[in-house]
Parts: sequence; C-alpha cells; structure tokens
Amino acid sequence: MKQSSLRWKLNRRGLLIGVGTTVAVVAVGWVAGKDALRRGISNLAEGTEKAVSRGAPKATPTQWLSFSADNLLTVHVQKIEMGQGILTALAQIAAEELSIPWQNVRVEMDPTGSAVQDPNGTGNSESVVSHYLTLRTAAATLREMLIAAAATQLGVGASTLTATPTGVLSATGQALTYGAIVAAHSGEWQTPKTPPVLKNPSEFTLIGTSQQRLDIPSKVNGSAQYGHDIRLPNMAWGVVARPRIIGATIATVEQNNASSMPGVLAVVVDGQFVAVAAETKAQAQTALLAMTITWTNPTPLVTQEAIEAATTVDPTTGIQIQRDGDAQTALDQAKTVYQREFRTPMAVHAHLEPQASVVDVKENSVDAWVSTQVPAGMASAIAKALNRDVAAVTVHPVFLGGGFGRRLDQGLGVEAARLSAAAKRPVAIAWSRADEFHNGFVRPPTHHVMRGSLTNDGHIEALSHHQASGDVLLTIFPASVGTFLGWDIGAVRGAKWYYSASAGRLMTAQRVQLPIATSFWRGLGLLADGFAIESFIDELAEKAAIDPLEFRLRNLPDTEFGQRMKNTLKAVAALAHWDTPPAPGHAYGLACSADAGTCVAQIAEVSVDAGQVVVHHVYAAVDCGQVINPDGVIAQTEGGIMMGVGSTLIEALTVVDGAVSASNFDAYPLLRTSRAPDISVVIVPSTAEPGGMGEPPIGPIAGAIANAVYRLTNVRPERLPIVVQNA
Repeated sequence: MKQSSLRWKLNRRGLLIGVGTTVAVVAVGWVAGKDALRRGISNLAEGTEKAVSRGAPKATPTQWLSFSADNLLTVHVQKIEMGQGILTALAQIAAEELSIPWQNVRVEMDPTGSAVQDPNGTGNSESVVSHYLTLRTAAATLREMLIAAAATQLGVGASTLTATPTGVLSATGQALTYGAIVAAHSGEWQTPKTPPVLKNPSEFTLIGTSQQRLDIPSKVNGSAQYGHDIRLPNMAWGVVARPRIIGATIATVEQNNASSMPGVLAVVVDGQFVAVAAETKAQAQTALLAMTITWTNPTPLVTQEAIEAATTVDPTTGIQIQRDGDAQTALDQAKTVYQREFRTPMAVHAHLEPQASVVDVKENSVDAWVSTQVPAGMASAIAKALNRDVAAVTVHPVFLGGGFGRRLDQGLGVEAARLSAAAKRPVAIAWSRADEFHNGFVRPPTHHVMRGSLTNDGHIEALSHHQASGDVLLTIFPASVGTFLGWDIGAVRGAKWYYSASAGRLMTAQRVQLPIATSFWRGLGLLADGFAIESFIDELAEKAAIDPLEFRLRNLPDTEFGQRMKNTLKAVAALAHWDTPPAPGHAYGLACSADAGTCVAQIAEVSVDAGQVVVHHVYAAVDCGQVINPDGVIAQTEGGIMMGVGSTLIEALTVVDGAVSASNFDAYPLLRTSRAPDISVVIVPSTAEPGGMGEPPIGPIAGAIANAVYRLTNVRPERLPIVVQNA
C-alpha cells in the first residue's frame, strides 16, 4: 500500500515540518502574537516530558506481518538498523501480541515502494515510540484474522478456536499453524469489525525481556550488507571534486584529456558538480586530478576566532522560547545573582562507516543502495535530480555503520545517480575519512550564559538561560522556516529548564549563521545544553550549601515528570552509593536530563592524573517507560555514555588556515579503550509509555564529569573538552 500524500500532524516535531507550508497562514496573526506563538510552537516541539513522534506508517496487518509456509513470522519495517538494535525491538513488539516463539521471528527492512512506506526515516529516538501501539494493534488484529480464516478452513465457529504460540487449536483438538492457515487462504483478508483486545503488560512474555538481537548473526558471518559492501554487475566507480577550504566554490574547470583517460566512462561538469565515473576508483581519481579546477576561496578565510565570535551570546537578541513568571525582574531585583558562561566546540560524527552509495539508473527505473537514515527522502531527492517519478525509484535499505544524524543528508545518493545516468552503468561513490571531515556537516559550537538566584531556604527563585548556537534542524528546511521561527528546535534540545523556580524561568535561543556546515549530531543540542544546565545547577547547590542530589530533589517540580526524574536520581544514587565517599583522590559528579520521554541520571567517578581527567566509572539510571529489550536499553546507555565521555574529554574540531584542522583520527582522536570508564546501568521500573533511547543517555554525561572535576580542583570547567590547568 502506497501513500499518495503526506499528512503532517500538528504535534511536536511534526509541527516544524508542516511549518514550511503554513507560514503564510500563520503570518496573519504574526505581528500581534508572535512571541506567544513561538513559545507555543516550542512547547509542541518539546520532547522532555513526552517522546516526540510523527506517527507510524499506514499499513494493514498483512502488510506489516507475514507468515511463511514453515511458520516463520516476518515483521516488515522501514526503520534502519545502524547498531541501535531497533529491528529486534520492533520484532519483539509485534511478536508479543501473537505470542510467537522468538526463534520463529524474522524482520526485514523493506525497500521504498513497499506496502510499509515510512516517510519519517530513523532518528529522533522515536522508532519504538511511533511503532509501539501500531505494531501491537496490527499483530493482535492479524491474530483475529487468522483465527477467522482457520474457522472457515476447519468448518467450525471462531469462538471454538484458541490461539497458541504457533497457530490455533480447536475444541476437538484440531490444530493449524499460522503458516498453514496463510498457505491455504484465498481471497481478501477480512479485518475484524471491532478493535482487538491488546495484552495487559502483566501478560508480556517478550516485551520487557532480553532477546538475542536479530541482526547479530549476519554481522558475525559477514552476510550483512553495508553501503560499502554493495557490488553490482558492471558497476563503475565515481569521484567528486570537493573543496578543502570552507566556503570555496568552483570558478573554472578545464577538463583537459580526462574523458579519454583509461577506464573513464563519463565526466560531468555542471556548475558546482564536477565528477568522474570510471571502471575503477583509482582511474576515476586519476582523471579528476588531471583536470584543472580553479577554486574561489572566501575573503577573508574562515577562522576559528571568527566562528567563536559569531557564536557568542548577544543580550539584545534571541527568541524567548520559555518564559513563565518574571525571571528577568526577579534577577534584576535579587540581592545576589549567580552567573556562569559555558562553551562547547564543533565536533564531527566519526561514525565507523563513511558515506557510501550505489545507484543504477535504467531507462524506466532507478535502484539505489545508500547509507541513509531516510530511504523515502532519498528516493524523492534522486527522483527530483533525475526528473523521474518517485515511484520509479527504489531505495534498498542497507545496514549503517553508525548514523547519529549524519545519514540524513541526501546529497550522496543524488551524486551517484547523476553519474550513473551519465555513464549508463551502476555507479558507486564511497567517501573517504578525509571527505567526511572536510565536507560533512558538524555539530555546531555553542555559548551559554546562565543566571540564577536562590531563596533563603535553598530553593531556586529565578533562572535564565541564553544560548547561542549554529543551526541543527533548520539545515534541512527552506530558509523561510528559519525566518519564521527565529530559532532552531534542534539546537535547544534539552536547553529549557525543567527545574522549578518560584519567581520564573527564562530560556532565550539565539540563532547564529555560521560559514561552516552544521547540522544533526547525536542528541542534537542535548549534550551541550546538559553540560551548561547541570553544571550551573551544581553551582547553585553549592551556593545554597546543599548536597547536589538533595538540591535537585528539592527543586524538581511536583508533577508526574518531576517524580519520574526524582526516582531516577534516587536510583543512580543508590547504584553508586552516593553517600559513601569515593576512593582517595576521586570525586563523584552528578547530573541528569530528560529527552524523548526518557529520564536519565548519571554519576561519574573521576580523578585527575598529571592534568588529565580520568573517568573511572559512570553509574547510570534510566526511566524510559515501558522497556522492550533491557539489553538494548543498557547497550544504548553505554554507547551514549562512551560517545559523551569522548566528546567531554577529547573531541574538538577547529579551523586552521580556512579549513578544518583534521583529515583523520590522528588529528581528531577518539576515546581509547585505555580511557574508557566502567559503566553500570540500572533500569528504573516505570508504567509510562515507551520513551526513546538513542539520544537521551548522552545528555547528562558532560555535566556529571564537569561537576566531579570541580569537586577535585575547585575550578568549574566552562569549556568542552575539559582541560585541567596547573593540576
């Protein structure tokens, strides 16, 4: 079943996507109520207390799920497996309602054009959130459909049949497997007139249990296909001219004898797109090097100093996206106001597998295998570039060697498609690590100005957070959307206050235009904003002379969300034995944050050795609502923490002589095993709906480490990566 149109719901992040087409409508009331409107949009897009979801695709139960003759259940999805274990979690959800034995369950990432057409792609920590009820309902409905079909085949009443883990059983002992029922069925499947009854969570046998991941066997035996693994008959290789200087553009191109060089199949010179397709990658590179390409560099060249100067809070500008009470007046009148500034640098994705694509443009169809998180979006981009109907383009999903938002870019598939059309052969483009560093997009730098005041009894009176950041989410939308909003929803992920303040809270978002391409990174703005907020909360706790744990418990709201966060903090405190002093020379640092409907609290045990910060152990507590696969929750928590530790201690991308300073990991080191902490994770029991897990665990870690470093050195880290001076 194909979706002929896309209907965006007015809810949370889906609202932003619809904003681009509704600017003119809203503009009528813009002048009168723009501030309130912006805050309303921010509230709708906020994913702290409740997970953001744009909904699951529309498909029938027999399109979501299929049975083979040998009684194997296959779950059909278009979510992409990039190491996060999402295929296993989605299969568990579906198999639960059918009570299928786990060894009988399979899952497939379907290509575009399939019945399950997912326009949302994989990201935003919403895969489980969006599919949880949809897959359960589809499976429960299919169960009733199979029972009805079995009743017809056996000539008995449906009420006399009972569902079993492998099929149905009649009152007289007749049994049919689901596979046999499907094989014998003819005609249209009849959907029940009444909605199916879903299992009570107390009856779950698969959901909430750790099951073997379905993607692991193929990754162990080598049969898993990543973008770099795809090989097609008669496949050629493509290379594209890319600048090394930030902002450089192609001025002139002299092809010389490139088109007649050995192995060359096509040379494309079209504005800023200059590329070669050849029999081998080496031949394509040689031909590209033989061409004379003149680049025009920006004047002056981009500098690190200019980027930092641009990413600096201007108190006269910005959009107030959180304003309750009158924090500004309270701070102006407070006897003592505490203020602190924080900065975070640019960072690269550093995923294991660089970008890769293979596209085969034929006369009436196009097949593409692309390292992408959004196959449907990639199909649309390729169709547009080739002036084809999107229905003629099929994007075949591949496993991703890490995503983190980098795979939302559609340019790579388009490049391969244009070269394939010119060469009249399938063409592969595989980025190098240097390509990724110089021509990918990066996490934007940020600057935060925090202000706060306290009451006499140790409660927070007023809070203000003014953040300056480059774009994150707006990079994939028309410029009109950014003009309309005035701030970037992705940049402020985790930037709004969730602590109470008796006089008021204020969060001001300042959108910064930068000369370097910035966009998604794991958690979007979550790590940077968590670093600033949780460091400042620890400072307020110190000024109030209250234990950091007690201070947070005292100042979290008395709401359902506040109670969940309090329970999470108490769980991590118990796990780490917060009240027991750490080893001599060590210190504990506490931080928490919430994202995608998931609460996370972490305690970092840290020491400083010869000026180097050593993170010995990280304790984490997670309340992600209904847990699907505990092993998956723990793995995601560990992965987010490790990535966050590296970003906190080591990672910083800088600009030198107009170009990024690193081309590989020799100049941009990642966290080594020797510096990796031990990690302990506890999952907090919860009755909430499932929350996201891909991004939330990265939120607190920088703040936790920074707070521990302060306890050791009495100097509060104000920049990432953390550098200890004179230690």
